Formats: sequence, C-alpha cells, structure tokens
Amino acid sequence: MSEMKSAPEVHGPDVFEYEGGRLCLVGSSCPQCGAAFYPPQAVCARCGHRGGDKLLLGPEGTVYTWSRVHRSTPEFKPPYVLVYVDFPQDVRVLMPLSDTAEPQIGDKVELAMEDGPRVEAGNLVPLVHARPVQK
Repeated sequence: MSEMKSAPEVHGPDVFEYEGGRLCLVGSSCPQCGAAFYPPQAVCARCGHRGGDKLLLGPEGTVYTWSRVHRSTPEFKPPYVLVYVDFPQDVRVLMPLSDTAEPQIGDKVELAMEDGPRVEAGNLVPLVHARPVQK
C-alpha cells in the first residue's frame, strides 16, 4: 500500500499513464472499503482510511452527460464540449471531448491525449480527452 498525493497536477504526469499502449487515468482505491477516486485521494471520503492504492481508470468509458461551452475563462478557448465519463471502476470524471460534434448519452469513449481547450502562455496545453470510439 502506498500513500497517494492529495493534490496531483491537473494535467501533468501524476494523473495519467499508459498501460499496454493505451492511455489511462491514475486514480486511487481505498484498501479498506474499496471506494475509488479520481484524482487520487490521500484520505478515503467514504470511510476515512488514510492512504490508498493506485488504480488505473479506463482506457474506455461511457458518456454519462455532456455540455457545450461557448463562454469560458481566459484559460480556456471556447467552444468546446465537456463530458462526464463513467469508467468501469465506478468513477465518473469530467473531461473535454476531442470532437466538437454532439455526443450521445451512452456513447463509448476512449482516452486520448490532445491539445486544448486549456491555454497557457498563448499555447494549447495537451490534456487527456474523451474520444468517441468508432462504431
């Protein structure tokens, strides 16, 4: 059992890794009650246990719901689509969609590293996106 950081970088290497050539998010699971989290948590929100085990989320999930953003803060370049993705590990994560097309609730998505919509120093930042799985 290894203790997880309580505040990983928002878009840095602490929150993703590749397994078998496919992109996954790094979360945590509580060794006491089994609750799963993203980002990794140092203390379980369900039972209060300190420490957690590394848990990889993905590489695929299902669109729970979505929203198209037309107005945003200066750190993000609209328009973009945000989706809540349900992962098989019982975790729901909000992330940008790689496609600006209208997703459907229940669509299958996979994780992909793509630029934007976050902007830093005038450049689009690579972030983990949900990308529609080709049917």
